[in-house]
Amino acid sequence: MKDCFDPRSYGAVADGHSKDTAAVQAAIDAAAAQGGTVRLAGGTFVCGTLYLKSNVALEITNSATLLASPDIADYGTDTHHNRYRNEPELDRCFLFAQDAENVTICGSGVIDGNAAAFPNAGSIYRPMLLRVLRCRNVRVQNLRLLNAAAWATAFLDSDFIWATDLHIENHRNYNGDGLDFDSCRHVWVRGCYIDGTDDNLCLQSSGLPVQDVHISDCAFTSVCVGIRIGLKSIGEISGVVISNCTMRNIWREGIKLECTEGGSAFPVF
Repeated sequence: MKDCFDPRSYGAVADGHSKDTAAVQAAIDAAAAQGGTVRLAGGTFVCGTLYLKSNVALEITNSATLLASPDIADYGTDTHHNRYRNEPELDRCFLFAQDAENVTICGSGVIDGNAAAFPNAGSIYRPMLLRVLRCRNVRVQNLRLLNAAAWATAFLDSDFIWATDLHIENHRNYNGDGLDFDSCRHVWVRGCYIDGTDDNLCLQSSGLPVQDVHISDCAFTSVCVGIRIGLKSIGEISGVVISNCTMRNIWREGIKLECTEGGSAFPVF
């Protein structure tokens, strides 16, 4: 059995006020050295940007909340840029994984983006909750993702992604996307509830093809779009299967197909 790492052993206090970034990151780094689970339990861990690593599971138990720091200075500037040029204020992020494999974020607890704190005075930035770049075998499971300051998630150029049994509420700010996949392949989205102020689920291609996407048994509520396929469509988008989903109080389109940049889209309903 892989080892379990407790951030309290590295100095975390989980009192909802103190900054636990260094302690939680130290636990992640220790787990990455051999593979293991970083388990958050019994409190509220306030953190800035956390860098996720290969072969590490970050588990937020039902007695824990991972709360985004209200100070934009606590967020790294090396977490890749937002690819949409008209939204540079979304460049920062809370959780970041790059060129990693076997990354898991799980548990029955809460990840809270602290949306009410952003933007800070004198800053334009509003951090995303999660950004994944060029990763493989990523699982985000059985969590509540609440109050992102911008998008809840952005999966970029990644393969084999499971987003399952998530409860996402992202309606405290604009740009309140739920699950965004750009140039990803082999994706399973299942059993998710998403309520937000922008696209609940978005599939786009900034270059690499989007292939083999399965969306099932989800419930969508949005000020904008339930499922958006396209807009950025440089590469082909194909093999998208949508089944057994409900859409309620969608203000614009339930399912929106756009192909504006030369690619082709072949979804299946």
